[in-house]
Amino acid sequence: MTQQLIKLKLNDTDYVLFKNGKPVEPLDIIYAESSVIELFADGFELEEGECFMKMTWLPTEWQEKYLDSLEEHYKSEGYKVER
Repeated sequence: MTQQLIKLKLNDTDYVLFKNGKPVEPLDIIYAESSVIELFADGFELEEGECFMKMTWLPTEWQEKYLDSLEEHYKSEGYKVER
């Protein structure tokens, strides 16, 4: 059986919730731009110091941590991963 290939890349339409330079949620929680808009439309409020950061605007260190987390997840599901 051939493994399905997943090509990992960060998108500028994906966001993560940060506070004081660190993620608020686990590294597997990533929001599509439309999901962020829906959260606010449904009454979501940021706490002091929180902001949604575009994945592509994160410091390189955090981008690598997110990519590592995604790679680990997909490999555990049996996918072949390429960056």
